Amino acid sequence: MISIQRQLTREMLVTFLVLLSGVMAALYFAARDELIEQFDDALRAKVLAISSLTSNDGSRIQVDVSDHFFRSFSRADAEDYFEIWTMTGEAVVRSDSLAGADLPRPDRPGRPRRVRLPNGHNGRALLLKYSPSQEIGEHSGNETKPQLLLVVASDSEALAEALTELLSIGAVSGVLLAGAMLWVIPRVLKRGMQPLAQLGEQAAGIDANSLTTRFPVSGLAAELQPIVSRLNELLARLEVSFERERRFSADLAHELRTPLAELRSLAECSIKWPESREAGADQEVLAVAMQMQTIVTNLLMLARAEQQQATGPLVPVDLRLLVEDAWQSYCTRAEERGLKVRWELAPAIIPADAGLLRSIVGNLFENAADYAPVGGDVLVRLEQSEAGVILRVANRAEGLEPADVAKLFDRFWRKEEARTGGRHFGLGLPLARMFAQAMGWTLTATMDEQRQLEFTLTGPQTAEQA
Repeated sequence: MISIQRQLTREMLVTFLVLLSGVMAALYFAARDELIEQFDDALRAKVLAISSLTSNDGSRIQVDVSDHFFRSFSRADAEDYFEIWTMTGEAVVRSDSLAGADLPRPDRPGRPRRVRLPNGHNGRALLLKYSPSQEIGEHSGNETKPQLLLVVASDSEALAEALTELLSIGAVSGVLLAGAMLWVIPRVLKRGMQPLAQLGEQAAGIDANSLTTRFPVSGLAAELQPIVSRLNELLARLEVSFERERRFSADLAHELRTPLAELRSLAECSIKWPESREAGADQEVLAVAMQMQTIVTNLLMLARAEQQQATGPLVPVDLRLLVEDAWQSYCTRAEERGLKVRWELAPAIIPADAGLLRSIVGNLFENAADYAPVGGDVLVRLEQSEAGVILRVANRAEGLEPADVAKLFDRFWRKEEARTGGRHFGLGLPLARMFAQAMGWTLTATMDEQRQLEFTLTGPQTAEQA
């Protein structure tokens, strides 16, 4: 399982160790270069001092090393060394510290070079080509100044030990810092992740019975506030969904209770008094069974529509012809109730699922044929607009209040006066809206002050409009 805390710990430790290694290396090399530069500066000073104290009396080269500064060149101390050669390679002067040995001579003057000293130690040597000062003599003015080669070397073992000590101190400090970070970073991250852990504990306590719970947003870290806000929105949607499902289950139980009670009553009567069983009992059983089947079928269709499984392929459909054909199933009922239908149908051929579209139109017509007042008017209008094709079905609805319009598309919702019919179950209009949404259409309902109820089905543009 991926752990954000472990991943952050690992990445922070790796980043810190890389940065620490880089910083420590940079500090070491800077300190090393500074120490070597100081060592070389001292070596240059010694070269200049010796060259300035070299004299030529015409017969031999001499170096005045009586000064206290040159004590390190003595045999007793043996820390520094110098040797002077003529341009022909003849050694003319050596320091006492050499004890008769020769210094290795660098290839060319310039920067100090690493050399191996006669005592076996490592050292640094600097070569200088110069002309010594001449003592005043009889022919000194007419003679050419001789060129000499001076090599001064210093033992660098102390420098090497200082660099080694510096490296050791840096390595130990780096290890201690790395160990401290290994101990500190996981604990700091754990404390920093504590709000997430608390949020997880709160979420773990939420179930279907506590969907009203909301996470507190105030006081949270800025990074967690968007997450908590989205969780609260999710809980609100879940609460609405669960409440709708609870209401749906209760309505379903209520709707099935009556036909089940009727079936049980018919069965008990047939068992208890078989000799007095009426001839129409089987017809009653069949009617009750068909009523229950209709409820279950509509519920399955609703479930499929919610899962976007109800839509078939969209094909060109003549909506005007479909509307006229769909009315044939309800014209007899409308004539029995004396309804007057006014048709205003414009031609419209649109892409749609013919089966779903017929079911939507059929539900609207059934609602009008059953609930319009006796002798009332029904308007069926098919028109085209910039929004697309619009089908309107309107009639007066004496039994409805304006506040009831918002409930028309709720499952199992019916006014009390409609519950005695046995033919309507409060699923037709919800099905019609779900089918419309499945095709990308919209179905709405409005009521004006004269209680004129109008259903509006809006679809895509026709080919001519596009």
